[in-house]
Amino acid sequence: MSEMNIYQRMSAITNEISRVAKNLNVDQGKSSYKAVGEADVLAAVKPAEEKYGVYSYPFDRDIIERDILITESTYNGQPKERKQQFMRVRTVYRFVNIDKPEEYIDIATYGDGVDSQDKAPGKAMTYADKYALLKAYKIITGDDPDQKASAELKGKENKTPMASEKQVALIQKLFAESPENAAYINNVCPDPTKLTMRQATEIIGKLKK
Repeated sequence: MSEMNIYQRMSAITNEISRVAKNLNVDQGKSSYKAVGEADVLAAVKPAEEKYGVYSYPFDRDIIERDILITESTYNGQPKERKQQFMRVRTVYRFVNIDKPEEYIDIATYGDGVDSQDKAPGKAMTYADKYALLKAYKIITGDDPDQKASAELKGKENKTPMASEKQVALIQKLFAESPENAAYINNVCPDPTKLTMRQATEIIGKLKK
């Protein structure tokens, strides 16, 4: 084990962790969705890192954007204003070879947090940390329908229609409208051009309600 460098150790961990299920229900009204919880990611990663001698931690953080989001609505004929704190954090997550601490890999990741009280920083940091681990170890999340092909479809070419240019443009517009929309779209697929037509239709239908 001590002869393995940091790349070999992280590769071994990648091979050891297969998938983490989306067990966290995130309720944001029309933008509700299932996500991967930080506890589930840590439960999968910590034993593998201990086994292969890797220690990971957030080495550096920077607040790259912060704002107050104001939403106006009407309730019983009276105007109502809701304020939420928005914060975007850049985190450098470091993966260290325990047997050779001067050997490490840094991964930069970003996280957004929105909260009406004081939890926006914590949400942003948690999101960034969680996705640093997911991407570093190439962890599959949720159920992948493409891995469950029925017997009659095996060997046949997958001709699933992709999102149209009009759908992609509309999703990009919805993405820019609010951090909640951006979080929901990122959870489904960070690149709208890779969405299927069905996925795009579901996203547009949910966010335009």
